[in-house]
Amino acid sequence: MKTELKIPLIARKVFPRKPGTEELQQLINGLAAPENRMPEIVGALINVHKNNVHDTREIREKFGDMHVELAQVNGNINLHCKKVPMDCLYDGRHVIWQSIEHISAVIRDLIFAPEFPKGPEACRSSYIKKFVENSGLMYRGVRGLVMFTWGGHQVPMEEYSFAKELGYWTALFMPDMENITGCGVGIMKAPFKGAQVAYGKQNTFERYGMRDFIGFSEKKILAAEAPNELVTQLLTFPTIEERMEAFIRASHRGKVHPGGAGTIEEILTMLALLSMPENKEIPYSFDLVEKGGGIYFKELVEYLNVCFGNELDGLYNVHVGTARAYANYLAYETEKLSTKFLWNDDLVFDHRIQKPFAVTFESMEALDLSRNQEPFSLLINLRRFFSAVVHLSVKDPDMLDSWGDDRPLIKGDKKIVQATDQFVQKLAQQGRIHPSKNKTASYRIE
Repeated sequence: MKTELKIPLIARKVFPRKPGTEELQQLINGLAAPENRMPEIVGALINVHKNNVHDTREIREKFGDMHVELAQVNGNINLHCKKVPMDCLYDGRHVIWQSIEHISAVIRDLIFAPEFPKGPEACRSSYIKKFVENSGLMYRGVRGLVMFTWGGHQVPMEEYSFAKELGYWTALFMPDMENITGCGVGIMKAPFKGAQVAYGKQNTFERYGMRDFIGFSEKKILAAEAPNELVTQLLTFPTIEERMEAFIRASHRGKVHPGGAGTIEEILTMLALLSMPENKEIPYSFDLVEKGGGIYFKELVEYLNVCFGNELDGLYNVHVGTARAYANYLAYETEKLSTKFLWNDDLVFDHRIQKPFAVTFESMEALDLSRNQEPFSLLINLRRFFSAVVHLSVKDPDMLDSWGDDRPLIKGDKKIVQATDQFVQKLAQQGRIHPSKNKTASYRIE
């Protein structure tokens, strides 16, 4: 069964100023623009069963008949949604308030984003900062430690519980800290759940004011990894590259839990950044963290050693143990860290880190996974390989299906290519990569 639904927009969150005729027309045009995929995205944001959705095609099919248009009622701006599946609403009639917040934030980022400046690639960093400023995230008063957390959204319960416990202990030791995650479920939700309990115990809201649960998403992945209901500050970036740069610049340090191909893509991006000579003297700690007895990061380090030898030594720290021990270490280290400024302008991002990678059959075959290049270039090519795996399994599985039985050939040093393939197979066996319809890999090796 289907129904009609009016969703109010939060004007202060959507519009840079009081909306007039021009802004309303821009909103109408943006809602209708096919490239914004508004029925699909709004559908993902109101779907109460989104935790069970990992494929954009499921959302596209479920909300394929839904229409989204502007409706003004008594001076209030609403989205009028027609042919809404009733089972996506918690009571068949209404959406939760957090969905209204998230829809307003997404419309701000997709339709009212700052215009990208004309000029060289060097402008990209200033645009990302302007994009974040447009959300209001930069101007929230004095803040303590802000830390990004990366990790998978399909993880075993013991990994989720450990990340939740870690969120609890870090927020208990440092009640003025905040987390930025990818905003979905799994590891992207667990730190918020743990911190929520710790904040309550520490009287955080009275002592420090509102602690935001910050979620960074991306336009192409939003429908498959919809924001969890705890996110209070949602930003949706145009590309994965801009999203990752914002993660890093908007945090004082970062940590990673086990995850799938997307997590490996993020780790490789961070290692490429930290390997740049221009960033060697800038303090930025990057921790790989898992529960005692875990072997995920042991296997990752073994894989990196095959590809790079000792070239990456000193760029990351591996912590395997209890959540409380790591939180205690983090609290001690943070005492020596200046957290006065939220945005890190000092870091230098090479244009190869920033350049969006367009996944195609040909671009995958053009990747060079050989040692006959500087480590930075190999890191970039490996990052693009894992980005392609994510794109074909989550963002655009139809592209993979369109290739039939053919697959792009990945080329490079035999040891590196084989080690990469074996690592991807391990991730797939652990359930960390969405399988294709015919259960085959998205590439081939010789």
